[in-house]
Amino acid sequence: MFYKDSSCRSLEISISKKYFKRAVDRNKVKRIIKEIFRRDSMSEIFCGEVIFSVFSPFGELSYGQAREEINKVVDSFLSQN
Repeated sequence: MFYKDSSCRSLEISISKKYFKRAVDRNKVKRIIKEIFRRDSMSEIFCGEVIFSVFSPFGELSYGQAREEINKVVDSFLSQN
């Protein structure tokens, strides 16, 4: 996860074709991440652009596991700043 100060709030998700060959799989991961951010109101925490870079192990996680991992990353990021 990366963060860039900006006047607008946005979520960008970077998924490489190297790890997710099919567009269906890339889109599924993007939808999961967007839904987790929406449900947990994480976009309100950040006042800029949040950039996620996703690798293959993330695609194998269930929704609950993905949510836990994203929450861990966000918590560790917030504790550093």
